[in-house]
Amino acid sequence: MDAPPLNEDELNEIYNWVDTIPLSRPKRHIGRDFADGVLMAEIVQHYIPRIVDIHNYSLAHSVQQKQYNWNTLNTKVFRKMGFQITQKDIDAVISVVPEAVERILKVVQVKISMFLDNKEQNQIHQQEKPVEVQQNQNKGSNKQAPNNKSNEKDLIIQDQKETIEILELKIQKLEQLVKLKDSKIQQLMQKLQQAGIK
Repeated sequence: MDAPPLNEDELNEIYNWVDTIPLSRPKRHIGRDFADGVLMAEIVQHYIPRIVDIHNYSLAHSVQQKQYNWNTLNTKVFRKMGFQITQKDIDAVISVVPEAVERILKVVQVKISMFLDNKEQNQIHQQEKPVEVQQNQNKGSNKQAPNNKSNEKDLIIQDQKETIEILELKIQKLEQLVKLKDSKIQQLMQKLQQAGIK
């Protein structure tokens, strides 16, 4: 989804909202502060800790690492919240386009609120369910229990798939680093040989 433009009141509301959240880095320039996606992950973790593994996001200066952080956020976190942002918006945030991050913060704020509302409704529904299950069992029907078990299995499988995807991304990253180090070692060896040192 495209993040919509904001008016002045909405911008001020976003700045005030961000100021209420404890973040690991002081906010100096909101566009640059959020460019690598780490603080965005921290905001979601503050409200919905169970869907964010903060270790997946590292402080980044390179565009490649920033892209990695935002793509991980998009596929592993925002998707669970029921939305994903466009590559155009990700690029705008990484390039520190004015108000790009504020627009995404607004979307995230709304989606966090919706996610927490749904969670609350689900909890109320879950609290009511045992009575229904009891009634069904009294009638000699316990069809509901296997359903719950299959839902739990589906959730566990989904979580495991996502964990595997994250680990695969990490492996790719490590492989790239190893290749970089190997090429640097080769360059140094060549320089030593050229200098007559073996």
